[in-house]
Amino acid sequence: MLYNEFTIILPTLNEAENIRGLIDEINNYYKDTFIIVSDDGSIDDTKDIVLSFQSQRIFFLDRKNNKIHGLTASVLDASKLVNTRYFIVMDADNQHPWEKIKEIADNLTKGSRLVIASRKKVEGHWGISRKYISYFGNFLGKLSLLVRGKKYLTYDMLTGFFGVETEFWKKIVFDENRSLRFRPGGYKILFDFLKVMPNEILVENISYTFGARRKGSSKLNMKIYIEFLKSIFL
Repeated sequence: MLYNEFTIILPTLNEAENIRGLIDEINNYYKDTFIIVSDDGSIDDTKDIVLSFQSQRIFFLDRKNNKIHGLTASVLDASKLVNTRYFIVMDADNQHPWEKIKEIADNLTKGSRLVIASRKKVEGHWGISRKYISYFGNFLGKLSLLVRGKKYLTYDMLTGFFGVETEFWKKIVFDENRSLRFRPGGYKILFDFLKVMPNEILVENISYTFGARRKGSSKLNMKIYIEFLKSIFL
């Protein structure tokens, strides 16, 4: 399979310890793929590492001077630059398995307009508080979608790992009315997308094991939870 119709969006913030290895794996196994590293103001060597590849297929989007920061804004800005038929969003911390890119790509080329990678298992130890927050967050998210009349209730709507048809994405996300439902300063862009996506769209769901972070530090904090709660009611 040729991957020149795919762009991988990697939102980053201080991922110098992980980014080189991830890009190497993508380059080795998914040749001809385009990569956009959308950086939210890293103060480590993330930028230098990405630029060291010196490849026309790898683009570094520097967002350090942007007024709005957050994973959602990083992905939105990167998606504007995508020129391929499809793109895939995944974290750059190696907790999303790059091996699943193939399965996402296969489903997109077979006709699915959105492919969601749902966490079915978590490696390592999650504290009780994080488990409850995750379960409660998914519950509130599903309740919010249900109230809006949406049917996409069986998926992991809080995952940061998904693939989508570019033209379809841009038509919805950059629509003047629908864009108001997005919180650029938030961190759960897939949930925002599901809020405004039509019900009749063909969506495929795949499962993956959420890996334990081995390098770098987690960005999870109270701001992320607060932004998600705001998004539920937007």
